[in-house]
Amino acid sequence: MGYKPPLQDIEFTLANIADLESIAKLNGFQHADPATVTGVLEEAGRFFSEVIAPLNQIGDQQGSKLQPDGTVKTPEGFKAAYAKFVEAGWGGVHIPEQ
Repeated sequence: MGYKPPLQDIEFTLANIADLESIAKLNGFQHADPATVTGVLEEAGRFFSEVIAPLNQIGDQQGSKLQPDGTVKTPEGFKAAYAKFVEAGWGGVHIPEQ
């Protein structure tokens, strides 16, 4: 059974509890409109379902190991998944410097 992100629950919470529409009207938060946030959530959900979640079992089985030289060896697939994470733009937020 794969991971299925609870997008409806998250969207409900953002709309009805956090009042995302009001937040999007605040100065500096115009980019956080419901349509944009929904798109980001859907893409993040897809990425984590397809790339990250499949690593859960191997991560549990192999674990990360501290090497004698102080580096950490991660389970198979973790390095490639992180590269995809960065390549997809999830590793940083693109905002103007102030």
